[in-house]
Amino acid sequence: MDFYTGKNFWKEGLEPVSEDAIKKAEQELSVTLPKSYLDILREHNGGNLEYPYFFIGDEKERNAMYHIDGIAPEGFSILSSPSVIDKLGLPNKLILLEGDYHSWIALDYRDKDIPSVTYFYEDYSEEEIKWGSIEIAPSFDIFITKLFRGSTLDPKKLKPSYGRSKPNM
Repeated sequence: MDFYTGKNFWKEGLEPVSEDAIKKAEQELSVTLPKSYLDILREHNGGNLEYPYFFIGDEKERNAMYHIDGIAPEGFSILSSPSVIDKLGLPNKLILLEGDYHSWIALDYRDKDIPSVTYFYEDYSEEEIKWGSIEIAPSFDIFITKLFRGSTLDPKKLKPSYGRSKPNM
């Protein structure tokens, strides 16, 4: 595994965000966006990640976030968060970074000024669908240090039968 260390965050992305767009977004959303999030948007205003994988808590299974939304006045971006939250019944005070309408990764501002990064998922345990949540990281700064690329398997620990067999000559 190769963890993100502050370089080459984006695989590909949009043009950098403008300072004016940042100010307008923070006013419209009534939040102060994390500095580390804004720093990456100043490189590319959303796009595909070079380091898409992360673990939640002590889980051994890797999760993925291949894309992060930026700030765009048109189309889907973090500015769409209030309307999506209202439509789907998600908790208020979230900024949606990525999702598929059944699960979301969001900046969670509920009861705090510095948002955590939280995974929201549809919880089907009752008749009425509710949203469950799991904190991924207490801040965006910590979240990006948890991102990695590459395999979670250690080839040195694989059984020989998993590898290619050498042809008999």
